[in-house]
Amino acid sequence: MSNDTRTCAFVSNECNGKINKVGDRVSIPKTYINLISCGMFLCMFHYNKFIINENYKLEKMLQICSHPKHEFYLSQSNKQSKQKQNPKLINIPKRLINILKLEENSKICSRCIKNTDKDPEYLQAEEYYAPIPKKSEQQDNIVEIGTHTYILKSDILCTQAELKQLKQNYQDVKAQLTILMNELSLSNKIKTMSDILYKNQRILKQKPIYEPDEFKNMLEMADADLVGFFDELFEGTNPNTKSEKTNNNNKKKLVSLCYFLATSSIDTLSNVGLSVSRRTVDRQKTLISEDHQYTVHDYCLQNIENMFILNIDDYHNIHQRNQPTLVKTHDINHFVTILLNSNSNIPKIPYYSPNNIPIHNPKGVDFKLIIDYIDVKYMNKLGKSYYQQSEIWQQNLFDDYYNNKLEFLTVHNYDGCVQNQQELRSMKNSKLVDFILHPLHSTKDYIESANILFKVFEKIEQEDYLNNFVISTICDWPGQVNLRRAITLRLNKKDKSGIPSQVLSLIPMIGPLHISLNSRETLFQIYHFFFEMLYHNLFGEKKVLAQKPKPRLINLILNLTFYGWKNIRDLVINCFKNTKDIEYLMMIDLLDNSLPLTLDIYTKLFRCGFFEGYLETPLIFLSDVFYWTLNEHPMVDILNNHLSIFNDYFVENFHSSLRYQTAESNTDKQIIQKAKTIDIERNHEGFKDIFINTRNISISKVKLISLEKKVSLFLLSLFDKIYHNIDKAKNNNNELFELPSFNNRNVDVRVLPLAWSTSNLPDNNKLCDAENCILSNSSNIILLCGHSYHKECLSSLDEKCKYCFNYLSESIKANIISLNKRLSKPLANDEIVEITKDEDNLDDDYETENINILLNIEHDIDNQYEIQYHI
Repeated sequence: MSNDTRTCAFVSNECNGKINKVGDRVSIPKTYINLISCGMFLCMFHYNKFIINENYKLEKMLQICSHPKHEFYLSQSNKQSKQKQNPKLINIPKRLINILKLEENSKICSRCIKNTDKDPEYLQAEEYYAPIPKKSEQQDNIVEIGTHTYILKSDILCTQAELKQLKQNYQDVKAQLTILMNELSLSNKIKTMSDILYKNQRILKQKPIYEPDEFKNMLEMADADLVGFFDELFEGTNPNTKSEKTNNNNKKKLVSLCYFLATSSIDTLSNVGLSVSRRTVDRQKTLISEDHQYTVHDYCLQNIENMFILNIDDYHNIHQRNQPTLVKTHDINHFVTILLNSNSNIPKIPYYSPNNIPIHNPKGVDFKLIIDYIDVKYMNKLGKSYYQQSEIWQQNLFDDYYNNKLEFLTVHNYDGCVQNQQELRSMKNSKLVDFILHPLHSTKDYIESANILFKVFEKIEQEDYLNNFVISTICDWPGQVNLRRAITLRLNKKDKSGIPSQVLSLIPMIGPLHISLNSRETLFQIYHFFFEMLYHNLFGEKKVLAQKPKPRLINLILNLTFYGWKNIRDLVINCFKNTKDIEYLMMIDLLDNSLPLTLDIYTKLFRCGFFEGYLETPLIFLSDVFYWTLNEHPMVDILNNHLSIFNDYFVENFHSSLRYQTAESNTDKQIIQKAKTIDIERNHEGFKDIFINTRNISISKVKLISLEKKVSLFLLSLFDKIYHNIDKAKNNNNELFELPSFNNRNVDVRVLPLAWSTSNLPDNNKLCDAENCILSNSSNIILLCGHSYHKECLSSLDEKCKYCFNYLSESIKANIISLNKRLSKPLANDEIVEITKDEDNLDDDYETENINILLNIEHDIDNQYEIQYHI
């Protein structure tokens, strides 16, 4: 996370871009000399506005015509011509330099040029030369030769017949030169280039050069005959008719073409026994794949004193979802990706704490420890929403600037070609241990995968590392459960479990990206009825919203909903005040608590390394953290100081790169070879930086703000309905609740705040839900859970809602007892597939169409927003 706390001197909604300091050499415009000073910090928007653009404006104003009679001609002009005080200035024609007595680089306006040719004062002077007119009226002076047309001037130097003959001679010579170049020069140059590339890469062992200018210089320095060769190829792409970006891409393609031509030449030489062929290169890639294990050994040895983080994840070779048919089936291959990551700033993590306590809790997942910590540290905070709490944490989190918002929208896009993802998706310090054809269905599958890593440490004679130090293992939910099961069985049954002791060196943690993705999908499904109403408001009633849309659409709708709510939050809360209505409290729990927490848990809390806030995660992780804290294990300090490295984006990025570089037709061996080749070659940044075209999938700032305001309008309308339906929701046996503001929709109790899941439901007829409360006139506080208390009653409860604490304690205990039973099952009773992944029924094109529709916003949205907000 950046430590740069500089802010623009003009703090406003217009601020955008990088913050820069106004240096001593900056030319400050005279018009803003009292406003701008050296040493001031300005964002890019205000720097351009007050310095760059203003200087340009002043420069244009200072450009005046150099003609000695400019003001006189201007005074004689008609009214319409006078309105254009500063016509475009052009270089003075050479014929007028002497008569006007001006410098060659002087500029005069077109008005003065026309008047000069009419002015008697100049027409009678000897130095005056009249303009040479085109004889367009005399058709005999227009000559067409080939595809060119020539207009002859009055002072011609040759006759029409002589010009035709000269043109014919030129075309003949040009044709002969072209034939010579095509037949002799081009082939010789390609052969020369091939020799140079062969020498550089096969004899001198130099890396390929992919940058166009550097490639051109290399050829020209190696052989004088190649001077201008690359430029000749570039001219063949008609650069004058294309944009700068297209020309730059064409230059990159020409470099690739040169390597292809050289390779083809090498193949020709190979046929006569003088060189190697491309098949030799392919065999070389096979050798690279086979030698991959040695690079793994080197990586482990180089980082043996540092902390290791392990990613274990599954991969399949399906590139697109197709409906099954009677004539075609998918031959699905499942692979296991085992990836290591290290950090030179973090030492290896010991198995035992300083007081000789092992890192694994012998009780497994400890529900008593979790309940005690929740009671002591968290229950008094549960009365407030996450939004209220995050306002206190703002100094530790990313700001909601436009660029950050775009990053939040693409957080689950692992494609390294996305422009604003490149740095985040980098693969520095990571290493592919192995990529094998193997499913990940059961605990045994994960143990076999872990054994591959254990064997690597045995081969490099580092068995003691696995006995004395630990490796944090980031995986999805099935991976975490299966590895914990192996650890639990090893702790309980030792060698009788049939599980190697090295498995205790693994510390399973669920990946933060998986937490983020799963929580967003879960939240979207639980409140699908609400998001469907919003979706129809944005797209139209006929549009269908899948029960589980793709992550990019979920992210877009969730982010728009939150920022739309943020615009009107204070207004709505001030209107409703201490209302105890079910619909209102349900929406506050969603918009002010669950939604911002779901959006922030990875994008802000985790990536900012804010450990205190990130503890809002699965209970298994809380059990470990509380156990390590209790026993002062150094793992807690490492998490607190380096949280963001415990990430699963390394393996997700690797899978994205592999899928991009393989096809559905590739065999399993080809995919494995490609995975290992990618691992070895991905640190060669030259090829990737030159040839991969980045994509910018961002939404403009204006459109994003307008979309948020449109959501704000929808929410204002919804809360208006809720306000007029206060206390009209129906309770059907405490299981289903009918919501009048949502088209009388019946919703499950889990949609409502926590209080409605307890045995003591909030009472709309009472100000205070505390037992035996005798106060009547004191003001009350409505907690986020839905229960309300007098200030005095809540203070006597240590600011905690005891009904919700009892419900949470019982639920935590029941779920963790069930989980520990599952983790203690012997391997003989192993189940197949812990969790299956659902697939929605909408294809990519359908959702892309909807997103495009969303971007076509109404032009008057700002006016609508202002009117409704004030109403």
